[in-house]
Amino acid sequence: MDKVLDVVNVTKIYPNGKKANAGINLEVYKGEIIGLIGPNGAGKTTLLRQILGLLKPTEGSITLLGKDIVKDPSIIKQEVGFEPQYPLYFPSLTVEESIGFALKFKGYKGEPLSKKLSQIIELLNLGKVRNYYGYQLSPGLIKLQLLGVALAQSGSILVLDEPTSMIDIINKNHIWQVLADFKAEKSLLIASHDMNEVKRLCDRIYLIVDGKVIAEGSPEQISGLLKLPCKFSFSTSDSDQTEKLLTQKQLEYALENGIFDLSVVELSLGIDLIKEINDQTGITYIHFEAPSFDETIMKLVENSHE
Repeated sequence: MDKVLDVVNVTKIYPNGKKANAGINLEVYKGEIIGLIGPNGAGKTTLLRQILGLLKPTEGSITLLGKDIVKDPSIIKQEVGFEPQYPLYFPSLTVEESIGFALKFKGYKGEPLSKKLSQIIELLNLGKVRNYYGYQLSPGLIKLQLLGVALAQSGSILVLDEPTSMIDIINKNHIWQVLADFKAEKSLLIASHDMNEVKRLCDRIYLIVDGKVIAEGSPEQISGLLKLPCKFSFSTSDSDQTEKLLTQKQLEYALENGIFDLSVVELSLGIDLIKEINDQTGITYIHFEAPSFDETIMKLVENSHE
């Protein structure tokens, strides 16, 4: 696979001595979607700013398509499309004008400009608001407009900071599918706090805590880093009978609004338990994660502070 982005041993130390990140190594290959996760203040934004050429690393190097971005910053404008976390907008420009300006900066004009503009607007379900001015847009629509600008800017890679925050669930699922489809033609680097987004979209994930990468791998690989319980959520046609069964087995559980939540040490034990519950009371809903990705992430973060 061709390497699109290569971050090698990147460190940033501010004049006051504060270290924003230390020894960051990250790779993005062609056709990959890479996730960047971590708690607030972990150093994700610092790393994105370094990749965008807005903050020069104290040590290390960042190359984009083999070119050092410090020595040749023009490569960033040529290849990177960026969506910021916060809903920035131009109050006096329409959605169509905002995305159109980005396309003009990329050299589009005439019929190709009109065609590409319509393609982006339709792709992001912005057709009904294409003539709305910035001040008329909700935060969710502003985020969609910013994604449109990023698509207009991008060459080989999209760098997206919380791309679906503030977006309603219907459009969120649509955007997830749009981003997944882009793997055929672009690489994506996504910083996100949405674990469902990360699990659904990303081929590999980097977990950053205190400016350092503490874990890297696919969602499945990261889930298996620690031996954690398998988590089940389910409902049955007879909650009272289910409670009696779980009590007899001396299993700890939580029950809220008819949904049982419990954990078991091994997946095989959970499957056997679910079969027994289904035979006795009938399961009407079930969701399980083995092991829980979210819990693994939280435990890794906790362990890094010990």
